[in-house]
Amino acid sequence: MKKRVVFILIVIVVCSGLYLTFKRDFDQFNPLYKEEYVYAVVTKPDGTEGKDDRIRYRYNLTGYTALGQKKKITFSSSSELEKNAYILVLAKGAYTKKWTLIHKEDVPDKALK
Repeated sequence: MKKRVVFILIVIVVCSGLYLTFKRDFDQFNPLYKEEYVYAVVTKPDGTEGKDDRIRYRYNLTGYTALGQKKKITFSSSSELEKNAYILVLAKGAYTKKWTLIHKEDVPDKALK
């Protein structure tokens, strides 16, 4: 009985660690999350990925939905984006399906807060 409890605890810890490590990938298939558009302002990149001519710039931003709900988004780009540009991200949890640069006039008032 004691071995079973220890085994179950180990499985729970390992599964939790995998989920936290690969959260973006899991969120893509998670049926509990819905896709939603998030508006954000681009800041400086948080880091780079890759080497030589295959560098990607990683952005971790805080954005808002059209209803004004605060969301954290993460995405990458093959080129460094202009600072203070507005972006529209189609997100599902921590997974980013696509992103587009937009004009400030296209951002809903509730998302501009």
